[in-house]
Amino acid sequence: MQSSSMSPAHNINELIVINKLAYGPARQVNQSQKYRRLPGYSPMKHGDVIAFHFPEADTSFVKHVEENYHFVKRQYQTTKSYNPLLKAEVQHNPVANRKIFIKRLIALPGDTMSISNGEYFINNQRLACNALFIGKYSLRSSAPDHIKDTIRKKAHTTYRENGAQQIEIQRKLLEENNWGEYLNIEEETMNMPNTYVFPFQASYFWNASYMGPIIIPTKGKTVRLTMTNIPLYRRIIEAYEDNHLTIKDNTILINGKNSKEYTFKMNYYWVAGDNQKHSFDSRYWGFVPENHIIGRVEKLSDTK
Repeated sequence: MQSSSMSPAHNINELIVINKLAYGPARQVNQSQKYRRLPGYSPMKHGDVIAFHFPEADTSFVKHVEENYHFVKRQYQTTKSYNPLLKAEVQHNPVANRKIFIKRLIALPGDTMSISNGEYFINNQRLACNALFIGKYSLRSSAPDHIKDTIRKKAHTTYRENGAQQIEIQRKLLEENNWGEYLNIEEETMNMPNTYVFPFQASYFWNASYMGPIIIPTKGKTVRLTMTNIPLYRRIIEAYEDNHLTIKDNTILINGKNSKEYTFKMNYYWVAGDNQKHSFDSRYWGFVPENHIIGRVEKLSDTK
């Protein structure tokens, strides 16, 4: 592990095992997106921790590999602040050469997913693994001193911000100890759009704490295309499923043809990091195509 996005389940410098057999190993047929997956022995489940190739690593800067090409482009489109990297040399990377991410599997193909006050809901049911996530809270001044001390000791991290004591702590600790009355949750405000979150449109009024509902695309499923929902599917159609898409006079053209619907060629997934406030996950770039998934992540101790 090279980041803290999956703490406390998986920590920096921790050894992990990627089980490629559980879901079946993927095999790229050629340098395009075409692939096949061999049979596995376990279905993908909500809450699994998975390893996958980062979808937005399809294009990267040749001499600035640490920078996210797509993020730089979106940043310019949002702020109109020029970045010299916009003229830097870029390269295309086949799926197997893209950097590997580790995240928790939140939504499966066909699921209807939403985020409310930082918590995930699947098909209108609160996801059980919400309890594993680290949330951000502020300590109420009215909390008894001994309770404040106990919460600080159990917290993942503490710091002061805008004069208030901030606590980042795993949600299950709050639930098990009934500490909710001593803390104020720190989440973004509903209907305050953040154009750095998927699908990067202020008209959706989404942010990292409030998103959706989103129906996760399923292989073989046909969706009606509109000017309202095309931001959700454009990258799937263009980048992951290798089509040419243009919009002219509010008409969607796919490979030069007027297209009012589209049938997905692959299954897609939604992932998140347990350390929510410090995780770069699907909230910030969208769906994970099935051909990017490597396998299930297991701790080294789990394999003994």
